[in-house]
Amino acid sequence: MFNNVLLYPIIIPFFAGLFTLVIPGLKKFKQLIVVGVTSYLLILSYRLFNLAGTVESLSSLNFLNYSADFMLKVNQISSFMLLFTYLFGFLISIYLFSSRNEVKTGDNQFLTYFLWTLAGVSGVFLSTNLLFVLIFWEMVTAVFFLYINLGKGKGVSEAARKTYVILGFADALFLFGVVYIWVTVGVLNIDLISVSTADGTLPKIVFFFFVVAALAKAGAIPFHTWIPAISEKAPVSVMAFIPGSLDKLVGIYLLAITMLKLFDVEPILSFVVMLIGALTIIIGVLMALIQHNLKKLLSYHAVSQVGYMVLGIATGNPIGILGGLFHMLNNAIYKGGLFLCAGAIEKEAGTTELEELGGLYRKMPFLMISNIILAMAISGVPPLNGFTSKWMVYQGVLIAGQPVFLILAIFGSALTLASFLKVIYSVYFGGASNVFDRVRKPSLFMTAPIAVLAILCLFFGVFPAFSVSVFFIPMEFKIFANLKIFEVFSGLNFVNTIWDPRMATVALIIGLMIGIVLYFVGKVFDYREQPIFTGGERLDIEERRFPGTGLYLTILELPFIGTYLKDRDKGTYDLYNIIEKIGWESIVQKLKHLHDGVLSTYLSWCIIGLMIIMFVLMSR
Repeated sequence: MFNNVLLYPIIIPFFAGLFTLVIPGLKKFKQLIVVGVTSYLLILSYRLFNLAGTVESLSSLNFLNYSADFMLKVNQISSFMLLFTYLFGFLISIYLFSSRNEVKTGDNQFLTYFLWTLAGVSGVFLSTNLLFVLIFWEMVTAVFFLYINLGKGKGVSEAARKTYVILGFADALFLFGVVYIWVTVGVLNIDLISVSTADGTLPKIVFFFFVVAALAKAGAIPFHTWIPAISEKAPVSVMAFIPGSLDKLVGIYLLAITMLKLFDVEPILSFVVMLIGALTIIIGVLMALIQHNLKKLLSYHAVSQVGYMVLGIATGNPIGILGGLFHMLNNAIYKGGLFLCAGAIEKEAGTTELEELGGLYRKMPFLMISNIILAMAISGVPPLNGFTSKWMVYQGVLIAGQPVFLILAIFGSALTLASFLKVIYSVYFGGASNVFDRVRKPSLFMTAPIAVLAILCLFFGVFPAFSVSVFFIPMEFKIFANLKIFEVFSGLNFVNTIWDPRMATVALIIGLMIGIVLYFVGKVFDYREQPIFTGGERLDIEERRFPGTGLYLTILELPFIGTYLKDRDKGTYDLYNIIEKIGWESIVQKLKHLHDGVLSTYLSWCIIGLMIIMFVLMSR
């Protein structure tokens, strides 16, 4: 079945973005356009979710003995990705009504890049041809570079450049992988490609080209450093939209396609990917634990959570893969919400430094409730969504016979909870700071999208079987063929275990109720407040505070781990910094001489490159 409606998710946001770019002024009107576009795309994506198998064939590119058909297809994978992409886009478009003071330029570029990002991501998910997946993939990278440059403060350009270099390098490997498949397999249709990594060294290398492209976009170690670099520079809504949500969807989508469709992966290669996932969990959460800036802390958690997705997909068994994919969705929900919370705090308090915050529960009670739910969800506390997806990953790791990775994953979850205890205490409790008096209540436009995401965390946590059976099991992966939902959840070993999550949930609810009762009982009794004196001097508000930034700092005093974390925080182990120091004079300067800005020089390089490509293709 052919249907031109598949073009709409690409062309509508693209031309709407172009309109917002060329039309000056009309700020509110253009924001309404963005809300209208995202609303329509959200409704359209719901329709497409029920149209699996619809294909749009537009044109065919023929070169020598090769052809590349531009074909758009809606299947269970792409329709699911589109549905939640537009859901996040719609919620953030509402959020933007109150957060537009976070950029240094006008609304034209910001809203344009927002819509063009949606167009590029739509192209990635709908394209069935790897060449066009690559084209839209690179479009997202380019727009993201422009997006970051809209941020405020010193170092914005350097952060944007670092992001583009890392992602651009990964995209180049993606390109080499696509060329290899085109030359060796002769087709680029994702559904028709099957490459065995057991056929030699080169297929293994190409497999890791695809893995690196996926991990860099998702933000896994060691290709993650662009996320912390932009965390304090890029607008918070950008962080929530791209590294918080969309880049996880796009990157993990490519990883799943790579490991479950394009390649027949050997166990040793799966083990390497699992190792990367486990290290990403631990290193990311340890770095988050020592951060004092809320946005940077969240950026390291964005890195750490990718590890669970990578670990789950690399297990190679249905429960682990479903857990990794489910965690991809869950992470996009609560991580996007947590970044939006940080944006609301920054707008009303003027800072995201934990040292300068405190006592905001009196000014932001509803935001605090949503923030606590989101924090518990990312920490894997039942009955929220993060718990079920993590538990599925744990079970998948056990089935894969890797108990060490299981221990690392559980330890990472415990440290995540510890980290967010520090966040909640520092922001909402711990005594009022000097900024308390000027803090205002966030607007409904900011709190409503956050509340929706918090409710989704609860819904997908209470009804995980619904999510897994509707969104993931129907995906067109061979390993899910004939898989039933009861088989998945009966294998999770919720019963007859040392720690029963259902009983833990009941215990948490009882403990919460007891705490609420004790709180109100304490309100019944009158007590007298007196200022604190030291040596006859009255202490000011800052001297009476106990901020949470001092928590866990003893980890930096440990002999090996402390030194490692300090050095990593300084960028000592950053591949970008290492390569820049080593290769600046030997590589970059030579390339700058070759790219001299003269048109004839560029034409010469184009002709040489074309001749090389023709030689490779004709030698087939």
